[in-house]
Amino acid sequence: MKIYSALPEGNEMASLAKVFVEELKPELIETIKFDPEAGMFCAYSSNADALKTFIIAFKEACENEQLVQDLFSRAELD
Repeated sequence: MKIYSALPEGNEMASLAKVFVEELKPELIETIKFDPEAGMFCAYSSNADALKTFIIAFKEACENEQLVQDLFSRAELD
């Protein structure tokens, strides 16, 4: 596991998650919502199974540095 010196803030993580869902989990687009703050990333859904699917898949994606860099290249960052 690689340790980063600076972690993305909540808004950046939401942008990354949005690209992740749009490109890799499009079946979750209408189900998973994001409500970030500057220092917090928040994903929510009324569908517990969909949220669990997102959490597991997004965690695995975030552990793949090459994939994260690729997704960030298309994320809208403030």
